Formats: sequence, structure tokens, C-alpha cells
Amino acid sequence: MSWEYLHNITHAFPIVLAASGSAVGLYGWARGREPLELWGLVALVIAGAFVAPAYLTGLAAADVVADRTFVRPGIVQTHRFWATWAAVPAFTAGALAAFALYERDDRRLRRFVLLLGLFATFMIGIAAWQGSKIAYGPNETDGATVSATTVHTAADD
Repeated sequence: MSWEYLHNITHAFPIVLAASGSAVGLYGWARGREPLELWGLVALVIAGAFVAPAYLTGLAAADVVADRTFVRPGIVQTHRFWATWAAVPAFTAGALAAFALYERDDRRLRRFVLLLGLFATFMIGIAAWQGSKIAYGPNETDGATVSATTVHTAADD
């Protein structure tokens, strides 16, 4: 199994869980429904737990992708930069969410963690957007296509 494949599997968990946990938790806060706030915190804990595998597999995959001649290293480095800044609030939100679940009576802490989770979701979105610019082809606009004029057969020579 390649690092790229592992990264494509693991990176979805922090993205989806941080976004859904923040959204459901903030909705629970707005509606005064404590179980929804707690569900949001649990989702942030799980998202925080998956940040490290997603980040580490991303570092290994970046080394593999950057070695290809048709991928500009600047694109990979930009994605790595934003992934680092996304991992910090996402992991912090997960750790604080675990503490907020332990201290269930502290509503201000729960709500702060949900807002931090929303910020982490925003940062993860920026990192994902930067990562979507990585193309797997001759250049960043052509993708993996090969022009028909570049294909030669033995009969052409």
C-alpha cells in the first residue's frame, strides 16, 4: 500500500468529523440541546485522533509526490505548509474536547471548543483546497493525459 493511498484514506476522517462535529455542536448550542453539543465534542475527539495519522501519511506521500517530474514542488510545499497549520487547531480542539467531556458542567469550555473546532474546519478547508491543486500529469493543467502527437510507434521510424 502506498503512502498516497494511505493518506487518501486517513485524511477524510479529520475533515468530515471536524466539520460535522462543529456544525452539530454549534447547532446544539444555538438550540439549547446539550446532547448535540456533546455529540459535537465526541466527533472533535475522534477527528483529533485522526489528525496525526493523516498528517504523518501526508508527509510521507509528499516526499513521494514531490519526486515526480511532472508535479511542481511548490504546490506540494504549499499544501504541506497549510496542513501543518490545520493540524495544530484540529489536534488542539480534539484534546480540549476530551477534557470538556470530562468536565461536562463547564459550558463555556464546551462552547469554546466548538468554536475552535469551527476554526480548525476552516483551516482544514484551506489545506484541502491547496492540496486539490496537486495534479498528476505532465503539468498542472493537463492532468494525466498524453497528447496524440507524442505517441510514436516502431512503424513511424
